[in-house]
Amino acid sequence: MIILKNISKTYHNGAVEVPVLQDISFSIDAGEFVTIMGPSGAGKSTLLHILGMLDIPSRGEYYFLDQPAHQFSEKMRTQFHREYIGFVFQRYHLIDALTVYENLETPLIYQKQKR
Repeated sequence: MIILKNISKTYHNGAVEVPVLQDISFSIDAGEFVTIMGPSGAGKSTLLHILGMLDIPSRGEYYFLDQPAHQFSEKMRTQFHREYIGFVFQRYHLIDALTVYENLETPLIYQKQKR
């Protein structure tokens, strides 16, 4: 289960603060499918990066499997990301010099899976 409580994300461009997400709250139950929709620049990718533990919120609480992900160290976020989270990217993030099999095999190295 995923629970977000008042998640906000602000980026800094010099002295200027750029708010991207403001007070986002929702929950996703195990086995539930959700869609994130919105216009370009609405913060969809930022939200996905937070959900995928690739980024951290500026404020708010994020619970993943009843664990306070917003308090995880980088090492713990990496461990949870490897074990529980997968992404299908909009753009193909493939390495041209590798075969299809090698491109598929690469993430398994980081998960320490048998090939």
